[in-house]
Amino acid sequence: MKQLVKYILLLFFFQSFAQDALQHKVYLVGDAGEDTIPGKALLMLKDELIANSNSSVIFLGDNVYPSGLKKNNKESLLHLESQLQILKEYKGNVFFIPGNHDWDAQKRNGLNVLKNQEEYVQDYLKKNSSVLNKEKTTFLPKYGLPGPATVMLADRLRLIIIDTQWFLHFYKKNSIGSKNETKELCYKRLDSLLAFSKINNEQVIIAAHHPIYSNGQHGRTKQPFRFFINCTPLQIFGLLGLNRLYSQDLSGPRYRKMCKEMLSSISKYDNIVYASGHEHNLQCFKKNANRFIVSGSASKRSKLMSRKRFDSVFQDDKTTGFIKLEYTEDKYKSTTIYRVGEKEKVLEGY
Repeated sequence: MKQLVKYILLLFFFQSFAQDALQHKVYLVGDAGEDTIPGKALLMLKDELIANSNSSVIFLGDNVYPSGLKKNNKESLLHLESQLQILKEYKGNVFFIPGNHDWDAQKRNGLNVLKNQEEYVQDYLKKNSSVLNKEKTTFLPKYGLPGPATVMLADRLRLIIIDTQWFLHFYKKNSIGSKNETKELCYKRLDSLLAFSKINNEQVIIAAHHPIYSNGQHGRTKQPFRFFINCTPLQIFGLLGLNRLYSQDLSGPRYRKMCKEMLSSISKYDNIVYASGHEHNLQCFKKNANRFIVSGSASKRSKLMSRKRFDSVFQDDKTTGFIKLEYTEDKYKSTTIYRVGEKEKVLEGY
């Protein structure tokens, strides 16, 4: 009888171990580039990453404030290294993606500044870390192109990365053929990847800097003011930089078109998490069985609107933090919110 009990306990142990081995955790960290040394949220993330090597972490853009990586600027390097140095002992996957500030804050020299960061991240992690994919690619999409780039994080878990600032950028940017051809190619490839993933029973994470839904400051409607700066003699202010600034809001023409194109593909499926930063808070939405996440408070905070524009499952602007996704072999399992000074919160029914 004792032998039977031991056998059952041993079998239970190995079943539990096998189940754990099938899980993969994905940490979503956005807008972490404000501090020159790791802040409280990044230190909390560091502990999580070291304890969970069967995982991936995605830095969702705006990795260097205020205007991307300037190699000859020591403070600029410190902003980026505040994130890189927490990865030295981490043995999972790391991905950095660009945000609008990484494109020189949407200015004319954005493409060159972006290339600086891509080269620095790749080189630093190769020489100074144990991350799993350091010999492959840790900064995506490559070469200042919009993507989509795709990586398999686990057997049936696909990551798709898109540089959304490429679509909003007013100045020089790399392309394959013309800019319009590159744009269409990106959307067609995204649609093909999502169709392929659905057929093959894969879960998908689309990672980008700009959210599709947001109750934050970039979600405000500014159409009356936009009309005055574009369609009256006041348009001189648009030419002097306000157009570039307002391109970062969901109500901007380029931004709206980009969201419409992506949603035309995303809305056909039910196996997708769209993860973004940009807003300096934490927000979670659920639309047509897909999940939309804003995780942009790794080093900064900004207020949510007092009146919601979109129905959210969760939102918080009180402290810095990040979000974790968990997956089993072929299923989404859970979303956990990490906030400095608060208990972990697992979202129910999300």
